[in-house]
Amino acid sequence: MDVEGLLHSVIRFSNFMTSRLIVAGVVFYVASGFTDIGSSSEGFLPDMDLINNVVENYQNIFDVLGVSDFALLLILFVFLTTIHLIYIVFERVGSYIPPAIVPLAGGTAIDDVTLSAFDILREARGEEHTDEENQRLYEFKKKLKEIELEVDARFSGELTGEETAFRISKTFIIFSLGVWIYAMLAGTYTGDKNILLIILTLSILTALYTSFAIFRSNHSRISSLREDVIYQFTGFARIWAAEEYQRRIADACAPSRELKPAAFAVLVPVYGTLDVFLEDWRRWRRLRRLKRLRGTNG
Repeated sequence: MDVEGLLHSVIRFSNFMTSRLIVAGVVFYVASGFTDIGSSSEGFLPDMDLINNVVENYQNIFDVLGVSDFALLLILFVFLTTIHLIYIVFERVGSYIPPAIVPLAGGTAIDDVTLSAFDILREARGEEHTDEENQRLYEFKKKLKEIELEVDARFSGELTGEETAFRISKTFIIFSLGVWIYAMLAGTYTGDKNILLIILTLSILTALYTSFAIFRSNHSRISSLREDVIYQFTGFARIWAAEEYQRRIADACAPSRELKPAAFAVLVPVYGTLDVFLEDWRRWRRLRRLKRLRGTNG
């Protein structure tokens, strides 16, 4: 039995459920403020006596109705599915709440340190070259792509968690602010309105911290990618080109500019970013204008 693998699976499942329980728990707690259920909405945590009474009443109902074990599992499944759906909705909505953070593509970072170096490699080969040389150069380009995928995989876990937390925190900002405004205007909220402000404040702080963490992680990703690619390229040049070309390639592999590891953007469904959507919109208007002019001239 793979005990280590089992422990990692348990940890992953714990993290999987903990994040969803936190999101769903806050949502249910805020929503309960619009329903008068007694002492459960007076403090930050529900009254334990009330919870015990609710559990005991449900047990009595199940005993009277003779609910089977399958029905209990079904109820548990519905409960967990509801928690998961709330989490997914908050995460998906947060994807399109501006600003979004779009990481720099690894290919852009690679091109910045290899485009000029590849030109020098071609110059070093001369006008005549063999199929074997072409194959070696093709395999080397594939190696650079594999390095990009390896670096992305190395940072994927860290970035995935940070990006998810950033998206959910944006949704919580809108959610808590909207609920607080509605609670102040409607006057039907029985919970503590200060808790809503606390949730709003924590959401803003979380969004700021995670945005900083995303930029920091992507900066480490791009730096690591550049270092690995430069190391591979200079090593390849040592067995490919003469010493003069090796020095030129080493100089060409130096980063030409400081790349932004990520950028703020506005995401649009289907199109990706707002810039792409606006460009397609302008292109569509130009085509319509040209068709209208051709129709008029015809």
